[in-house]
Amino acid sequence: MKTIRSLFAVLFATTFILCTSQTTSAADPKALTFAAIQTEEMAILAKAFQPTLEFVGNKVDKKFAFLMTTSYASVVEAMMGGFVHFAKLGPKSYIIAAKKSKGAIKPMVSTARPPHNFNPEPCGCYKGMLITKAGSKFTTIESLKGAILAVSDPASTSGFAVPSALFPKVVGGTPLEKYFGKIIYSGAHTASAKGVKTGKMDAAFSPDTGLSRMIDRGEVKKGDFNYLWTSPVIPIDVIAYNSKLISKELADKVSKAFQSMTETPEGRAALKASKISAFPAANDAVFDNLRVVLAEKARLKKLKKKKK
Repeated sequence: MKTIRSLFAVLFATTFILCTSQTTSAADPKALTFAAIQTEEMAILAKAFQPTLEFVGNKVDKKFAFLMTTSYASVVEAMMGGFVHFAKLGPKSYIIAAKKSKGAIKPMVSTARPPHNFNPEPCGCYKGMLITKAGSKFTTIESLKGAILAVSDPASTSGFAVPSALFPKVVGGTPLEKYFGKIIYSGAHTASAKGVKTGKMDAAFSPDTGLSRMIDRGEVKKGDFNYLWTSPVIPIDVIAYNSKLISKELADKVSKAFQSMTETPEGRAALKASKISAFPAANDAVFDNLRVVLAEKARLKKLKKKKK
């Protein structure tokens, strides 16, 4: 473990020197730095990403240094400071980075999840769904007015902020708490779906990815529910780059290299190691729905504070 820590300390120092020396003339730098937040043991995370970075590096004839940080905030600061060319960012962190950098930090490719029961294509996204029990009287959105609604948690983005921000648009702007007769916080997406299946709750909001996993595990069946509403696409993690450090030509080459990974055995093997299904192209506009959701989440938080 000491050896591993020493290795990453040297890597960080080397990366810092390389990037600092290239900041002012880095339209096409010799060495590229890719950063990710440390979500698991360093050696495991490095092993997962190394095949992908080697594949992309070979495609564009560049060497990638892999850097791990302890928070998304530190990744963003490193990018804005000119020390990181590329980074894997969470969707909220990307929005913050794009705003702070005045658009200099741009999305390149999404980190797609595998196809699932509600989406036949790999997608760097999820959608919120409104479900009711199959065979119940709740077969339309209109029939749910005054009904009991289950959501996972008031702090959940997918479980509460997404429907709070986007669902009212289909019911004339009426907030959830006024459209439904009662809102129950189940504590988990699985509990919400099971509550609908057993008839304890009339309806529930759940992300399609979570519901699909329940189906795959045999906890519920797709036919157990009516699907009355599906939200617009909500993005997940994205790989972004700093356009002040990278030329558009190089950025396009790197993007195409990521996207081409599904086309060869070597690329598919690297994807498998990273536990990512594909790297489809990403753009800033897809984050607009999430911006609306986050604004609603901030409003709800402020409202909660006022009530205390």
